[in-house]
Amino acid sequence: MSCRFLKIASVALLCVAVSSVFALGLAEGAAKFLGSTTVEGPVPSDFGTYWNQITPERQCTWKTVEQTRGTFDFSECDIVYNWAKENKATFTFHALLWCNYGIPAWLRNLNADETKEALTAWFDAVAEHYPDLELINVFSDVKRSNLIFNQLDTLIKALGGDDGEYTFITTAFKMARERWPQAALFYSDINTIQWERDKGIDLIYTIRKNGAPIDAYGLDAGDLTAQGTGPMKCFPSDRLKSALQEIYEKTELPLLITGYNISTDVDSTQKKCFAEHIPVFMQTEYVKGITLWGYLYNLSTLQCITNLSISCSGIIRDGEDRPAMTWLKEYFNFQEDSTARDSTIADSTIAIGSSLHLQANTLQAYDVFDLNGVRLGRLRAYTMDEAVSILKNTSDIKTQGIYMLRSVKNGTVKQVRIAR
Repeated sequence: MSCRFLKIASVALLCVAVSSVFALGLAEGAAKFLGSTTVEGPVPSDFGTYWNQITPERQCTWKTVEQTRGTFDFSECDIVYNWAKENKATFTFHALLWCNYGIPAWLRNLNADETKEALTAWFDAVAEHYPDLELINVFSDVKRSNLIFNQLDTLIKALGGDDGEYTFITTAFKMARERWPQAALFYSDINTIQWERDKGIDLIYTIRKNGAPIDAYGLDAGDLTAQGTGPMKCFPSDRLKSALQEIYEKTELPLLITGYNISTDVDSTQKKCFAEHIPVFMQTEYVKGITLWGYLYNLSTLQCITNLSISCSGIIRDGEDRPAMTWLKEYFNFQEDSTARDSTIADSTIAIGSSLHLQANTLQAYDVFDLNGVRLGRLRAYTMDEAVSILKNTSDIKTQGIYMLRSVKNGTVKQVRIAR
């Protein structure tokens, strides 16, 4: 399934290949992905239990891959990429140009022409190594208000300059489209929901006006708490809804939540924010996926705002679920499914698409079987009747006949006749 944006009635829709071959993740069978960044080294053994999308935090950045000019080492990135391929998860390449953490130090010693040569070589190396990328963060964290902006003068000149029009970002997107004509390309930035919404909207509007082939806007979503001298407070859900609506209407692009985290040691606050924010993301049709910025405590670049000497943005700590993770499992009605990983049914498994509109507090999981008892996949709905409707209308069932739905929660079985 191609992960591109299809233009339908002037609305861009992101098609994300969320497979149920291995019943991957909390949101398996839902209408959008729920993923996380991952740590350096091997992907944690429990990653696929919870997440069906994966973003390498620093493993695929220019700074990591080309530590010495002209020598490209993709071995760390390969670990994440290969895991995604093997587990049928959505892989997000992060990032071609990540200005906060991903620019190699040796680039500072080059002039504009040399920088353009090095940057072109970097894009070419990634395209040669990963020609089939589907979802690419092309440029990240470079709106003018970011502190890093003034340190990128040579890079900006190498890509055509700025002159108030973010020309250099437009150039980078055009370079990416030349190399990945089928991929979904997006820009991502920090603090663009609550604190610097207008600046982010202006950037996206400007590069689109200038012809950047951009398919989505990534919102870091690290600004969804209210800071101050008192206790941390969650950004209210009604204001979050209106902010997302404004961003979508003014940019006319699907949205990706690219780095959601509630960085605090106060479990009750973290849980409260998850419970208020995640349903908004899931219920908003034009939000096409959610990526947590790390789920393991103390294993992320993001530092705890209450104590800069530690990291506390994870929702699993020392092998134990923090209350936010417990809530997340309850919201998705998550139950470990051992049969879904049985290799005897893997070859006959198909992805069951979902067009459900999330409105209630928890989703129910329903397994789909043919009359021979072969498990075809899983979908999620709030009631058995809604599950029947989804099954009847999915394009993933190609053959007419009788199928069976079984509730994972209570074992209730429903026979469904599908006509094609």
